[in-house]
Amino acid sequence: MNQQVLSQREKKKHLEQENAHHTNLILHLALRLSKELEAFLKREPTVMSRSPQLLTNYDSVIQDILTQMQMGAEETRNHQCKLREHSGRITSLERQMASVNVSGVAPSNQRPPGNNEGGLPNTENTMRTTHLENRTADHEVLLVENNRTIEDTRRDVGNVKRQLDTNQESARRQERRVESIEHTLALRNVTLADLEEFVRQQEFSSNDGQLLWKISDYARKRNDAVTGQQVSFYSPCFYTSRYGYKMCARLYLNGDGVGRGTHISVFFVVMRGQYDALLRWPFRQKVTFMLLDQDNVEHVIDAFRPDPSSSSFQRPRRETNIASGCPMFCSLAELNNHAYMRDDAMFLKIIVDTSDL
Repeated sequence: MNQQVLSQREKKKHLEQENAHHTNLILHLALRLSKELEAFLKREPTVMSRSPQLLTNYDSVIQDILTQMQMGAEETRNHQCKLREHSGRITSLERQMASVNVSGVAPSNQRPPGNNEGGLPNTENTMRTTHLENRTADHEVLLVENNRTIEDTRRDVGNVKRQLDTNQESARRQERRVESIEHTLALRNVTLADLEEFVRQQEFSSNDGQLLWKISDYARKRNDAVTGQQVSFYSPCFYTSRYGYKMCARLYLNGDGVGRGTHISVFFVVMRGQYDALLRWPFRQKVTFMLLDQDNVEHVIDAFRPDPSSSSFQRPRRETNIASGCPMFCSLAELNNHAYMRDDAMFLKIIVDTSDL
């Protein structure tokens, strides 16, 4: 399709005649963008938290519209200047016509070029005056339309800005709601983890004073102990009876105290239980540790009787008492002499004497 190229004069005339139409187009664009954004935010209420740049881009569009409005206002001011110029020229022509009507000759200093004698004929002056008056009237109509359109556009842009502020506040409320939901989910995850740990403890727990503890991933845990990343860890808890003492073991795969770096250390821990008020204190039951030879040839066995005066065996006031036991339970050099470790796992058995309970 061929496109006609306008001359500078035609472009200027087109802009003067179509200024109101252009301003209306800008207004329609602003309203359409506002409606599209509002509909989009209703469909995707959480989009603002994921794409905060959207509001920034929308502000940019509003600024462009305001800039174009300012350009339209500048054109209106130019039209007003031209209108004043035309009014001055009309007044001057009217004075010339009055002079011609009186004397029939224009003043010598007002004679137009190309006429050596006499003034412009009355008919030609009248036609020029009528033409200028018509153009002035057209400009006045355009100015009124432009002013009205600019005022309407300003109101609509104000509405768009208010709607944008409302959308931003809605987005902030959605973000706060999402943060609240995430916080609630985090709390539930913690509760779920606690429940899973409780179920796991119950799965491996016993109520007869004996615990058979499988230590898996021995190589990794041993390396963690040597490097200091995790020097010890606890066994699942167990009980002397359903309503009896609550206990567990603590294992140091690289030793502790006098056994550090040379032995495996095993300690016994008295824990705070639900029925401690009904039990006899201090704790006096004999404790036996057994590192099982998986070929059942030679188990490593050590035992001790609690010291009644030690704080380790008094009624617990915290979650656990201080651990007490065997810092030199098994030499690290002995681990490879028998089948204490197989398939990267070892078994430790703890036996608490319940015969006198």
